[in-house]
Amino acid sequence: MREIIAGQPARNFGKVRDAVDIPDLVAIQNNSYDLFLQKDVAPTKRKCSGLEALFQETFPIESYDKKMLLEYLYYELEKPHYTPMQCRQLRLTYGYPLKIWCRLRSKEGEDLAEQAMYLGEMPIMIGGGEFIINGAVRVIVSQLHRSPGVDFLIESKEGDRVLHGGRVIPERGSWIEIGVSNKDTLVVRIDQSSKIPATIFLRAMDPAYGSTEQILRLFYPTKTVPVAELTPTMWAVEPIVDEESGEIMVKAGAQISDKVSLIQSAFAEPKTKGAEKKTKKSKDSITIEVIESARDTLILNTLAEDDCQNHEQALLKFYMRLRPGNPPNKEKAKTFFAEKFFDSNRYRLGKVGRFRINRKFDQHIDENEMTLRPEDFFNTMKYITGLRNNEGEVDDIDHLGNRRLRTIDELAADEIRKGLLKLRRTVQERMSMKRDVDQTLRIADLVNSKSVSSSINYFFGRGELSQVVDQTNALSQLTHER
Repeated sequence: MREIIAGQPARNFGKVRDAVDIPDLVAIQNNSYDLFLQKDVAPTKRKCSGLEALFQETFPIESYDKKMLLEYLYYELEKPHYTPMQCRQLRLTYGYPLKIWCRLRSKEGEDLAEQAMYLGEMPIMIGGGEFIINGAVRVIVSQLHRSPGVDFLIESKEGDRVLHGGRVIPERGSWIEIGVSNKDTLVVRIDQSSKIPATIFLRAMDPAYGSTEQILRLFYPTKTVPVAELTPTMWAVEPIVDEESGEIMVKAGAQISDKVSLIQSAFAEPKTKGAEKKTKKSKDSITIEVIESARDTLILNTLAEDDCQNHEQALLKFYMRLRPGNPPNKEKAKTFFAEKFFDSNRYRLGKVGRFRINRKFDQHIDENEMTLRPEDFFNTMKYITGLRNNEGEVDDIDHLGNRRLRTIDELAADEIRKGLLKLRRTVQERMSMKRDVDQTLRIADLVNSKSVSSSINYFFGRGELSQVVDQTNALSQLTHER
């Protein structure tokens, strides 16, 4: 409606439309939970995520004597027994009965049994993302946490001396903290353990980084010079050994310093064998690989501290630091390290973590590679040395770009996984129990569903992220006004 006021047209702003349509504010909750359950997807077409991924991760379960194997086939969500209104009145949980189909096999491959097992009630999301748990309407709050990946920061700053550090944060597994110590060495801490020289961890990651010479060539430019041109400020890449006596004059990674004349005389003296004399070697004909000048001695200092020569020694050192009470054993050390960082069930960067690490270091590792790779840790060490030389920049951990949202599917999976691990141990223990020859083995005798159902009930009913939905009393405002 327009009116003419003082010769000017007037507009009525009584009706103003929304500039942007209101989005579905609970779409994140609904979509993530649908992906977690995959209820309307056929068992053979389900993606490896949510419940399906949990069961595939837990099964098959093998007995300790490797004579029996319990395999997972598929799961199904049946129709709820009660309506939402009945659940409110009877103080029940409104959910789908969760059943999994399993098959028990013998060592020879013979099928012993196949049965469906009830694991509990999987709550149903209604309305705006709520659940009815024991008659109360509750909601699961999404969690904002530090994103998996690698972050760099300044750990301390005293005057002109700046100590840089970084953290390799996985989605699941041990945190790796790396930083510069007061002794100007690069150290690593695994889950708040004691400090370990970073080169020990790098050597243990892969035999390709096992020797001191390999590490030096990766971090410093090297060159080959004649013995006559050696200077005290150079660093030896390989051990300098006196061929006649077999004595190591300069260790790999050590500075030549005042041993220049000793080296030159050792290589220039004539070598005698009985009465026969060999021709005197020229200083110019013998060359040694050296680091001519080290802009930053951080890695050289760390190598001097680690006291290792190869991959196997580094594994033993690492094992003894993290398991100080156990006797050193090469096989146990190798298995321990592999389980801690190369087993995707125990250590997992996740797709977000792998993406952020690849982007940070401009790597091209396959995005499906969820465990830590030797290149990841090597580039982390190299980035810290670059920060000391004003190359690169530190990260702001409070920036939202370095944080991510953990939705209900991920939160529920973490809690239910604990129940499935208990179930796994119970099944293995019951498989190893002695039975009569004529006794028929049933899957129901092996599987204890309470471990899984209690995890589901705890997460949705009593977990720290499970909260009662606020319901405003319509009469409260009237009472307040009176």
